[in-house]
Amino acid sequence: MKRTYAYFPGCSAKSTCSELDLSTHAVAALFDVSLIELENPGCTGAREFRAISEQLHLTANGRILALAERNGCDLVAVCDTCLLNLTETNRRLKEDSEARDAVNRALAAEGLVYRGAIEVKHFLWVLTEDLGEESLRARVVRPLRSLRAAPFYGCHIQRPKSIYGEDGEDAPALDRLINVLGGEVVRYAGASKCCGFHVVNVDQKIAVRMSGSHLGNAVAGGAQCVVTPCPLCHTVFDAYQPSMERQSRDPQATPILHVSQLVGLAIGLSTEALGLSRHVVGCADVLAHIGYSRDRTGALPQLPA
Repeated sequence: MKRTYAYFPGCSAKSTCSELDLSTHAVAALFDVSLIELENPGCTGAREFRAISEQLHLTANGRILALAERNGCDLVAVCDTCLLNLTETNRRLKEDSEARDAVNRALAAEGLVYRGAIEVKHFLWVLTEDLGEESLRARVVRPLRSLRAAPFYGCHIQRPKSIYGEDGEDAPALDRLINVLGGEVVRYAGASKCCGFHVVNVDQKIAVRMSGSHLGNAVAGGAQCVVTPCPLCHTVFDAYQPSMERQSRDPQATPILHVSQLVGLAIGLSTEALGLSRHVVGCADVLAHIGYSRDRTGALPQLPA
């Protein structure tokens, strides 16, 4: 059955983590999922818009939701922070007619109207809830061979608790996904904490210490890789991992994978289709563990897409 969603990649998936956008589309195509990318959607504002002006925050996110409503289908995000902003706004505008009217007055200049007709979900949930575990399992051609994968949810995918409930920190979606793909979930302290991304511009040392602590816990628990549904978390753990190693004087060399990349490896997509070469920390050990091998030139092999 073909599934169609409006798609908001966010800023990171179109720039610093373009491999996330690439691998998301590649995985979606194999599951007959159509992602209709919004045209000129703008930015959700991270958490900065909200800190500056609530009206700016609601209008920017209400505009994205209104654009998605034009497609008549739910909206999919691949960034935890974007998900939080859009989910929070969707809930507020559905329940608060005064806020909704204020946003619609601003959107009228573009001929847009927010109606509250759709829901917002993460691509992770499209995989685990909409497609379901049996559909995922049926497409696995290269099981992960008990690859010890540490899920890093981060803090934003579980908020606000008014929507996700008090048990949000124990969200099992990524854990279940890892198991379905043949991996082994590594449990460790810090998996649902802040990665430090939003602290980087204020104090990089503190941000590196925060993320380094979480990564150290994962490695101490036996993790061969970390998997995250958020490109901001990925950026911190991957791009800043050399800084973590210098700060702690403890080499980690731990691959950090996007959810779509982990799925893509298990369902047989090529390393090129998943953009693995863009990572700061190489994924050779992960590939070797699940059955890849290097050729005589030392290059990573390419599976047929």
